Amino acid sequence: MADRLQMRFSELPLRLIYGACCHSRSQLYKWRASATLDRKVRSPKALDQELIENTAMVVAMFPHFGGVKGQAFLLYHGLGLIGQKAYDDIKKKVKRILCQEVSQRRDLPVVCESYEHIRPDKIGQIWAEDFTELVVNLVRFKLALLIDVFSQYILGWAVARRATEGLVAIPVRQALAQNSSKPPEKFLLRDNGVQYESERHGQLLEAHEIVNRHIPPCTPQYNGSVECGGKELKNVFYNVWERLERKPTDKEKTLDERVWHGVEETVHLLNFQIPRPALGGVTPADVQSGFRIQRQRQIAEYREEQAARKPPPPLLRPFWDVIKDGVQAELMSTKELLTKLAFFGMRPLRRVAKLNQVVWGY
Repeated sequence: MADRLQMRFSELPLRLIYGACCHSRSQLYKWRASATLDRKVRSPKALDQELIENTAMVVAMFPHFGGVKGQAFLLYHGLGLIGQKAYDDIKKKVKRILCQEVSQRRDLPVVCESYEHIRPDKIGQIWAEDFTELVVNLVRFKLALLIDVFSQYILGWAVARRATEGLVAIPVRQALAQNSSKPPEKFLLRDNGVQYESERHGQLLEAHEIVNRHIPPCTPQYNGSVECGGKELKNVFYNVWERLERKPTDKEKTLDERVWHGVEETVHLLNFQIPRPALGGVTPADVQSGFRIQRQRQIAEYREEQAARKPPPPLLRPFWDVIKDGVQAELMSTKELLTKLAFFGMRPLRRVAKLNQVVWGY
C-alpha cells in the first residue's frame, strides 16, 4: 500500500507516507493540499454505564443488528446515542459472553454425528438414487439418477420438466435392465423426496425385491456418492450443452429433445471417458466391466513411456499461440465463453444457472 501512496503523493516525504497508511483517503487529499495539516488522534468517547447496558441488551435481543441498525434502534426508542464502531465493539464482547455461557452449560443436546454407513466391497452391492436440477434457456429440468456406489457408474437416468413418480421410476427400470433384472445384493439407498416416498415407487421396489434404506434426515453427506455424482454431471453437462448448441442441426429439435441428447452424451462421458482418481485413474465403466486392473497397468506403462521420452524440441510458434489453437475460443459463442469462465471462479454452477435464466439471442 505504501508504494501505491508514494506514486500518488510523490511530493510527500516517505515518513508521512508510511504514517498515513492507516488513515482515510480524505485526510490524504487534505495533506496533498496543505502538508502542514496534522491528523488529530481521536480518543474513544466515554460511554455511560446505562448506555452500555442498553446496547448489550439490544445486541442480545437482536444479534443480527449491525452498527447502523443498532444505533437507529437505540435512538428510536430513546435508549441513548452510541457510535456505530462502539456498537460493533460491544457486539463482539456480547458474543464472547454468550460463548462463555454456552461452554458452562451441561444440558446441551447430543447431536448424532455418526451413522451406520455400510460401504460396498464390490459392484452390484449398493445402489443409490436421487435427482438434481438443470437450468437451460429459462426452463428448469429435473434429472433423476441411479448409480452403483462402488463403481460410480450411472446405471439409469431420466430428465423431464417435472419431478414425478414416473420420472424416478425410469432409472430403476434401466438399472434392472443393465443388471439382468437382478436387484442390488444389499440394498438401494433411497432419497427422502416426495417422489421416492410415494406408494407407487415403493410398490415398484417391492415388485423387484429391492431392499431399500432411507438416508438420515438432513444429512446429504450420507448419500455423498450420488450427491457428488449429480454435481459432477452438471459440471460436464453445461459444457456439453453449449458445445451442442453450436450445431445448426440441433436447432430443429425441441428444447426437451436437445436437453435429453445433452444428458445422454454427458452420461456417456462420465461412464466411459472421464477417469476418476478415486477409482485409481480409470473410468466407472472399467470398474463395472471388470477391466480395472488391466487398464491401470496400461496407464502405468504409458506413464513410464512418457516419462522416459527425450526432451521435446523447441516450439515452432509462440507459447501463447499454441494455447489459443488448443482452446479455439473464436469458435465459441458468447454464452459458451461465459459458461466456461464461470468454472474458473467460486460456485460455478450458480453462475451458470444465472446465465441460463437470461434470454440469449443466437
